[in-house]
Amino acid sequence: MKKISLSMFIMFFCLLFTASVSAQVKQAAAKETGKKTMAWTTKSEAAKELAGNGIGHFMNIEMEQAYQDLSAALKLDPDFTVALVFMANLTAGESKKAFAERAFKSAGDKSEGEKLLASIVDPANKGEKNRATWAKLHEMFPDGGMIGHFYVVSRATPEEQFAAAQDYIKKFPQNASMYNIIAYYYMQNKKDYEMAKKNFEKYIELNPDGPNAYDSMAEFYLTTGDVTNAEKYYTMALEKYPFFNSSINALQKIADDKKKKDKASN
Repeated sequence: MKKISLSMFIMFFCLLFTASVSAQVKQAAAKETGKKTMAWTTKSEAAKELAGNGIGHFMNIEMEQAYQDLSAALKLDPDFTVALVFMANLTAGESKKAFAERAFKSAGDKSEGEKLLASIVDPANKGEKNRATWAKLHEMFPDGGMIGHFYVVSRATPEEQFAAAQDYIKKFPQNASMYNIIAYYYMQNKKDYEMAKKNFEKYIELNPDGPNAYDSMAEFYLTTGDVTNAEKYYTMALEKYPFFNSSINALQKIADDKKKKDKASN
């Protein structure tokens, strides 16, 4: 995973697809059916597709690609609330503030769900308030894959996250990103490396074209002391997306560490 631990990922949100990404998007960005999934109000179906892809990348910690797709969606529909909310979470400083303000303004005549989603990026919010907002959205739209994903990662403790993640994959077994979250829980919290590897392998199976799946497996190997396989999988991640900063930085660190060891031995 682009090195954002589960706890950091939760803070990120509290403070402010086939079996690849496209499969996740079809489930996550489904059209509103009764009160099961949240409406994504936009004047452009192409913008909706781009935003869905971008949010799929976001769920997979592929932020560079998420930014590209969401930016493209907003060129087609500058008042697309869902896309504006995620752009506010992808940016910082004045850009973040501007996207948040646009999200609030655009949500004024949208659905109740979209208004709630826009409230997530209110800078005055504390973590507990946003956690409650995700819980409310999840209650309103239990069949939304995107809403369900962020409900999971916004739970207060690793144990709560893990329990919610188990429920999630029962409903959305083809949504790859959740297996990444489960795998990190096994690796970082339970130190169960066999189950961690099993879930990282499932993540790659369901998201074979996503760089983060290989980056995550690389981190697994690095954690377990297998630098050779770590390098292999970081390289595979860059073959999928050459600008994936997590893998670029990890390979550079491995190279630097090797140089230090060589220098120390001479």
